[in-house]
Amino acid sequence: MATFNESAEYITASIESILNQNYQNWELIIADDSTRLETVSVIDSLAGRDNRIFVLRHSERMGFVCALNEGLKRARGKYIARMDGDDISLPDRFQREVDYLERHEEVSVLGGAMNIINKKGKIVSYRNYPQKGMKLLLWSILRNPLAHPTVMFRSAIVQSGMYYDVKQKKAEDIEFWLRLQKNGYQIENLPNTILNYRVEGDLSLKRNKEQWKYNFIARKKNFNWNHPLCSSLSIIVSFLFILAPSSIIKRIYRQENSKAINELKL
Repeated sequence: MATFNESAEYITASIESILNQNYQNWELIIADDSTRLETVSVIDSLAGRDNRIFVLRHSERMGFVCALNEGLKRARGKYIARMDGDDISLPDRFQREVDYLERHEEVSVLGGAMNIINKKGKIVSYRNYPQKGMKLLLWSILRNPLAHPTVMFRSAIVQSGMYYDVKQKKAEDIEFWLRLQKNGYQIENLPNTILNYRVEGDLSLKRNKEQWKYNFIARKKNFNWNHPLCSSLSIIVSFLFILAPSSIIKRIYRQENSKAINELKL
């Protein structure tokens, strides 16, 4: 968990969601860049109650991607899970992911579906992802194949020297997944909802031009010759999103959110 000045309410709910997991054989590594005393105090207080929580800090700010890599270096488990300091893992998240990875040794990285919650914790939308195979490959042309804060992957990936690319500050997750796929690692998703992903304000505003530029670079860098057509199309699509007016991009995401909300009501 990489943290930076989350509110006391958010960080408390986030850490407690790990403490309340059905699966209890875990360690929580918090790579904390916070400068807000309230945030630091809450993290230290919760860490003091459970020796499975380890807080990692440096004298200078690490930055988000470097903080992720610091956590990977410190992790000792067979599996590594990711989450941010304002999200909430559902109680059965770890159990579901561990059980699946134990049963499917061919899978290296596993994600899942997530609710989208607002600042008050109310569910306002959701995201689910194709589980595997061609559907997931085709989905990856347009979108990220995994929801980053839902992911659990094998620590053998890190032991082989694979880390987040610190140059990909706005697309570190998709660059990592594409690089793993290019190198033969198998990615899948659970159909289950395993996390509440917190968003304040308009979700469409999180997808800006700079992010799509990094997305484009990540796709070019990790061209997959095992799937050349899909890789080519993904590069073209990401480039078109760079050229598209921001109003069009916002409209696409808002329509997607409206569809998800309607399905949620049903």
